[in-house]
Amino acid sequence: MNEPMDWRKLHFGHMPQQEVLAAVKDPEWQARRIAMKGGTLRHKYLCLTAWLKCKEYSREAQVQVTNYITALSRGGLIKPTDYLF
Repeated sequence: MNEPMDWRKLHFGHMPQQEVLAAVKDPEWQARRIAMKGGTLRHKYLCLTAWLKCKEYSREAQVQVTNYITALSRGGLIKPTDYLF
């Protein structure tokens, strides 16, 4: 599975801070996030994709994944041009 990492498919636009704070508290999400720590960028991409599918692209999952992607950007692992249209 060597498909290109299209971060745009995993980014769902601006998220209100209050919504982000509520969504990231989910213990299941926190466990997933910790499991991704130290993994390759491809591993993170595949985990985020799987998370969205598992959660049927719920709004909460979209908020969690979008927030994670912006954190990757702040950390310098991806660029805003990788996920913003």
